[in-house]
Amino acid sequence: MSSTLVTNIAELATNDPSVGDGSPLGLLVDAAFVIEDESVGWVGRAADAPAADDALDLDGHAVIPGFVDSHAHLIFAGDRSGEFVSRMSGAKSAHMDGEESGYTPRGIHSTVQATRRASDGELRANAARLVGEMTRQGITTVEIKSGYGLTVEDEVRSLRLASEFTTETTYLGAHVVPRDTDPSTYVELVTGAMMAACAPYARWIDVFCDQGAFDGDQAREIVRAGVAAGL
Repeated sequence: MSSTLVTNIAELATNDPSVGDGSPLGLLVDAAFVIEDESVGWVGRAADAPAADDALDLDGHAVIPGFVDSHAHLIFAGDRSGEFVSRMSGAKSAHMDGEESGYTPRGIHSTVQATRRASDGELRANAARLVGEMTRQGITTVEIKSGYGLTVEDEVRSLRLASEFTTETTYLGAHVVPRDTDPSTYVELVTGAMMAACAPYARWIDVFCDQGAFDGDQAREIVRAGVAAGL
């Protein structure tokens, strides 16, 4: 087992209230920690640090845990700038069909169309760009959902590509009901053939439960089917 002493840390956020200043962040000043293989083996004041095989001097920088992005849609093509311009100008028709009728997922449908037309290479390059941006911002774990395919083939493709970037992949075949599709028929597809094809590429199951998307009963049916499939 190899070990590395990381030292000369001005301030270390441990997220452990029992450590350091007693705050929820568990702040330690003049701190150090030891990495043993790929795990943190010791945390404390630099003056109390144990010996290690190697040392890494951080030159007085602060250290915080990596951020986790648990909700990301990175396998997509196109953009929805026109929709957002309309919404910001007060045009409800781009997003809502009146206060009584609920959510109208037009932006999602437009992204679905663009995503289906895009090649694997285009989708992969866009996801790589976004994951790179996330990494530069300190995100060390990212979850990626499907949901812009809405066919068996396109949902599998989305999850297959997502799995190239993270193990935290989420099957979101139940994003919205595709146009000109009966909701009950689509729920049967999401919980049946689509789920069977997608489950090998996914770890999690998700549903968009909202007016204009899936109601509570449909959401429960889909999530329970996902749990039964090991998601």
